[in-house]
Amino acid sequence: MTITLGNATKDGLEVNGRVYSWLWLLDHSQDEPVYHLVARQRLIETFELGEAHPADAQIVDGKLLLTWPDGATGTYSEQFFASVDAPATSYPSRAFQPNPWSGAEAHERAVRVDFDQFVTNDSVLNTALRALGTEGFVLIDDLPLNVEATRQAFERVGYVRKTLFGELWNLRSDGEFDDTGSTPLDITPHTDGTYSNDAPGFLGLHCLVFDAEGGNNVLVDGFKLAADIRAADPKAYETLSTVEIPGRYIGDGGHLVAKRPLLRHEHGELIQVSYNNHDRAPLWLPAEHMEELYRSLGVFDRALRDAENQFEFGLRPGSMVLFDNWRALHGRRAFRGDRHVMGGYLNREDYESTIRRLAQHPLDMVAN
Repeated sequence: MTITLGNATKDGLEVNGRVYSWLWLLDHSQDEPVYHLVARQRLIETFELGEAHPADAQIVDGKLLLTWPDGATGTYSEQFFASVDAPATSYPSRAFQPNPWSGAEAHERAVRVDFDQFVTNDSVLNTALRALGTEGFVLIDDLPLNVEATRQAFERVGYVRKTLFGELWNLRSDGEFDDTGSTPLDITPHTDGTYSNDAPGFLGLHCLVFDAEGGNNVLVDGFKLAADIRAADPKAYETLSTVEIPGRYIGDGGHLVAKRPLLRHEHGELIQVSYNNHDRAPLWLPAEHMEELYRSLGVFDRALRDAENQFEFGLRPGSMVLFDNWRALHGRRAFRGDRHVMGGYLNREDYESTIRRLAQHPLDMVAN
């Protein structure tokens, strides 16, 4: 790769057909002493610089070398310039393009990895994290039947997110939490944290004990439901994309409330499905708008319950599922007997951080 320089003016420099101001170039220098190479942090006070203009600009060994009047330098590689784009695309809303699925397709495309390989082999970890991005879930097999293994699987991706329920939490029919997850009841597919301003990005469930009848897990691809509704009922899609629906959790020492549309977009792109009918807080709208909201919610809920959209599977001792809580709605069939599952959450940014680390994302590397 090569760098092509165009016109240089008092305001900036044309590089590969794009004009960068001198201030921008100094601000983005990743050379000492204006940049800390270990911390990867800027050391200059950008907005106290005033005008910036280099004393010299030349190509050295295929890289742009700027020398500033105080002797500081800035070295910029083609890789660096190629990595810089408009804000909407430099840091995309998701690491991978989702591949929506029906229940039958999920059975065919489910990615399974071995626990020992998951925690020791970066290639296997990358395969699993890619599946989380494209399919919205990954299955991990042959975990030891203890909490330490649960934590080890989570911490391979990022640190365990602490909530009202603690870090890792037990799901049994013992009423430990003020939540239907601590009962043997049937749980309709939903997303967690509709009452959190930043809902957990990923959720994991590790089965330790299963001596029961029923109790299968269910996943539904919320992005597929959204695409189907958008095609068949644009009015419902618009309503679900614009009306902020509050979620609420009262219990376990907390009273949490947050609100967002069921279908949340950034730059016109769907990035989050947020739906939990059990936790939906009271909401009043004028009659005609309330009627349309109920209708639209009903459209989504009926699609959610359609067996063709549901991926049903049985977590058994030593198996774990990790899934995207901003995309995959999860539920559980009613059961009788003893069923013990450990659960926990991961932050979305920690998953994305691990993806970038494995890929050595150019925006996280020193420019030269």
